[in-house]
Amino acid sequence: MKGKVERGNFDETVNFQDDIPDGVPESDTMISAVLMAGYNNEREVERYSRTVAHHYGEKYIESGYRPVRDFVTVVNGERVSKPLIQYTLEKLLENERIEEVVIVGHEQLLEQRLRNVIDSCDKTCRIVSQNTALPTDAVRAFNLIPKKVRYNSLTGNMVKGYWASKARERKDHALFVAADSPLTTNEFVNRFLEFIDRFKSEAAIIVPAVLIGDRQDGLGRLPLRLCNDTPFQFPGRTDDHGRQGFRLSSLISGNPYLFDVNTLNTAYSLRKLLSPRAQLRLFKITKKLGFPNVYSKYFMKKDLSVTEVEEIVSAFFGGRLKVVPMEGVEATYDYDGTEREYKIISGLLQDREYNETDPQD
Repeated sequence: MKGKVERGNFDETVNFQDDIPDGVPESDTMISAVLMAGYNNEREVERYSRTVAHHYGEKYIESGYRPVRDFVTVVNGERVSKPLIQYTLEKLLENERIEEVVIVGHEQLLEQRLRNVIDSCDKTCRIVSQNTALPTDAVRAFNLIPKKVRYNSLTGNMVKGYWASKARERKDHALFVAADSPLTTNEFVNRFLEFIDRFKSEAAIIVPAVLIGDRQDGLGRLPLRLCNDTPFQFPGRTDDHGRQGFRLSSLISGNPYLFDVNTLNTAYSLRKLLSPRAQLRLFKITKKLGFPNVYSKYFMKKDLSVTEVEEIVSAFFGGRLKVVPMEGVEATYDYDGTEREYKIISGLLQDREYNETDPQD
């Protein structure tokens, strides 16, 4: 019999029993997209490059503004160069379910590289500078703590993007999209949008967990191995402990009115789980939340499940998290700035034929 995550003194109860029908209903509901294109200062870049080199053995090559680094693809049989962010932006602008796009990042460089693309579309698309202050009304609405949410942090950018969107007016979920994953397809986006429609009435944050069929993905990255106890099953693809490998994609949906936004930067800082420091910090946090046996369940018993992860992370965020296992490994291929990633993603972009016409510069 599999062990359960011990909850310690955590008193809040959350109902995780979903009455999920077969399939996910189609919907015509529109959604706002926030395209995240933030950047770090030189000191943060240097610290991150050391982490990548030490724990992943990768050469970090990025010294400029990563979202505008050029990648070559093939359009109608010809090689075309585009800034990294443009691959994602074009898909969002083409998607009929997305009513608007708000881009948050380096305003001047984004204007220089994307203005032709933005002007050529009929959809509302605006750029918000990463360096603008957090709106006072947003600080009050989300009870932001200045020491935890700097104006130019990941959370600060998410808040500014959301506050500039129509989703804020409706107090609704928005689609947050990373600007560094050019292989994410609209087919994957649309499948995830259907899950958002299904779960947004009961979950503050909805996250796709993308199945990794092998021990690592095409970029050599290791997955998080969990027992898939959700209704979304992929038979016959488990390890000796009945676990499947998952990685996060470039997409996440959330409603900042429904969870503690002050927790986001801490969660983001723990994303490099191969770092012993990150692992130690993570397990200290879970123990403090009232889940003292997460380490043993993952590394020793090897029976930590998807729904248990939902329960733990929901306690951390102060709002319900829904994890949706999905297929579509290309949505996990984000460019973090290493030489190996650049070569592999460039090769994949040039191997596929994009059915686009008159690409913008």
